[in-house]
Amino acid sequence: MTAPSLSGSTTYRLTRFNSTILNSSVVEPQGRVACCIITDASMPTCTVFKDNESRVIAKVHWQPHATLEIRGVTQLQRTRDWLRLSSDRVRRYIEVGGVRYAWKPDHSFICLYDTTSPAPIVLARIARARGEILLEVITEAIRRLLEPCIVATAMLVCGQNID
Repeated sequence: MTAPSLSGSTTYRLTRFNSTILNSSVVEPQGRVACCIITDASMPTCTVFKDNESRVIAKVHWQPHATLEIRGVTQLQRTRDWLRLSSDRVRRYIEVGGVRYAWKPDHSFICLYDTTSPAPIVLARIARARGEILLEVITEAIRRLLEPCIVATAMLVCGQNID
């Protein structure tokens, strides 16, 4: 990352790409794999996110229209409805636990903000680095937002049509 780290944050690396971020590992700072993102070549229309105990966190079905479901966050719905594009086409909104958040580009980052907060605070941000994608999440947000942030990161940088 080109800017200083967020205060009190943890950086996860989406790395070990096998041709695409949709086949990668999410690695914690200590080197432990927190999550795997798997798109099987025999079934390229489905991407599965699994935690370090091989439990399914999320599934994305790419055809005919991209849909996703995230454990404990959202039932099956169109990806464009979960990562809703703002009318000015600058932000993408997500809802987690009844709270609305916004992903918005900011210089070389895509930053996540709580839209209900009077003062915008960056809760997480995505950056590209050499050969990997970095997801930085503040400590206070890890428990409720890490898994949705991992899924959103993959969706926002994968190059697939999510609308």
